[in-house]
Amino acid sequence: MSQLPPDAEPPLANALQNQLAVFQALIEYSSDVIIISDENGIERYVSPSVTRVLGYQPEELLGCSQYLRHHPDDRDRVRDIFFGLVRSRSTTPISFTWRFLHKDGSWRWIEATASNQLDNPLVRGIILNFRDVSERKALEARIERDAIRFRAIMEAIQDQIQIFDPTGKLLFANKIPDFLGHPENLNQKQELLWWIHADDRQRVVEEFTRLVSGEVPEVLTQYRIDNPSGPARYVETFASNQIENEAIGGVLANVRDITERKEFEEALRLAKEKAEADALEIERSSLEIRLKNRELKKLNEEKNELLQIVSHDLKNPLYNLQHEARALIDDPTDTAERAQRVLQCADKMLGLINNFLSIHAIESGRLFLHPEPVDLQTQLNRLLQTYSEPLKQKRVTVQADWPAGPVRVLADTGATVQVLDNLLSNAIKYSPPGGTVFITLDASGETAQIRVQDEGEGVPLNEVERLFRKFTRLSTKPTAGESSNGLGLAIAKKLVQLQQGDIWYEHHPATDRARPGATFVVELPLYNSDLA
Repeated sequence: MSQLPPDAEPPLANALQNQLAVFQALIEYSSDVIIISDENGIERYVSPSVTRVLGYQPEELLGCSQYLRHHPDDRDRVRDIFFGLVRSRSTTPISFTWRFLHKDGSWRWIEATASNQLDNPLVRGIILNFRDVSERKALEARIERDAIRFRAIMEAIQDQIQIFDPTGKLLFANKIPDFLGHPENLNQKQELLWWIHADDRQRVVEEFTRLVSGEVPEVLTQYRIDNPSGPARYVETFASNQIENEAIGGVLANVRDITERKEFEEALRLAKEKAEADALEIERSSLEIRLKNRELKKLNEEKNELLQIVSHDLKNPLYNLQHEARALIDDPTDTAERAQRVLQCADKMLGLINNFLSIHAIESGRLFLHPEPVDLQTQLNRLLQTYSEPLKQKRVTVQADWPAGPVRVLADTGATVQVLDNLLSNAIKYSPPGGTVFITLDASGETAQIRVQDEGEGVPLNEVERLFRKFTRLSTKPTAGESSNGLGLAIAKKLVQLQQGDIWYEHHPATDRARPGATFVVELPLYNSDLA
């Protein structure tokens, strides 16, 4: 490879340095942010412009996922888009928008273009170029609201709203009487305002001419419209000169049919009131019927689910109780082990009944919570002690990670313990023998998050939306035949929401570990002693 003469190297080096300086300046002062993430969503590079756009220093975003900084309503969608791009290995850029948490606590709309450069040896990552489009989003939303409002107003207005050019040509109409046909029909004849009754037309044409010429700014007039299929109709029109108004550009006319008002004004008022009342009553009755049918359908579905659970989850333990009782009668000496099995059956039945009572109390509004400072470490340690035997039997270990000091939340102790007990019980049920359950506790801002993660099969994505519904039975089963009645997570979600918290499921792609596992996160408000 040939080399440049010595006297040519400094200019080349200077040129490269100048180009590098220009590139760095563009990156630093650009209104766009450039981020490079690895295939797991961990940020490897964040351009300095992120400080102007989102308020963070690049170091605050490096080496971590931004999942929790995404708006809860956008998290799963953005995650699916990102990992879909990772899996596709397509280099075709894709664009999408979501809401990102600004450092000042506000949500900002972000418009991003993502390019998969994982196979590019110079990048080996996902390049994300984004900018703050909050103002544009707000403007678009406002324009859309205005357009919807305009259409709704035009559809709701009983009057006819019409716009004519100075020659009398119809430019716009929200509605036209049926006997006049399509709006375009009004422009087919050369005669000005030809549809007006002959006895009134000359007067109205003169009023229109005076209005267009600017002699008068507005006109209020009444006239008849020819009706080929029946008697002439009386209308009242208020028109104003809006020719110089760029938004209208013509004569704006508000046309109202006053035929019935002229002939039977009082009778029409009474009939209209009665018709409106009847329509309202019919609509109300129809709505009540639809609501009752929906409620009955829901109750019938819940009844069927309840019968199925009773026939299975209560009948089997009762059969076992009968079996153990007969065995004790036949052999009274073998009591300890059989008594233990009797106790296990009774515990299953009692747990199921307690779940029924809990969900009923919550839905009927008869559950009253008493918020108080709750030490999460203490409650988690107590729960782990109660599960020492099941953990030992399945050879499942627990790896806990939480702060040394206490983390207190403002919550109801019993409800919080019930939620944590459900998550820990599920993690043990769905963990493979010899697996590990991970429990982490983190406090930041005004909330505390408890994350419980197992190494089981996880929940299929097409079943995630049903996780927190009553009587949900998933395809994933407990690994040691443990029972599950499909009420635990439904109760947990309702209890968390009653305490101004949140609970959700995090899906892990199968590439993350040998098993995808299941992770549930509970978020509760921190206890603030200064406000107590």
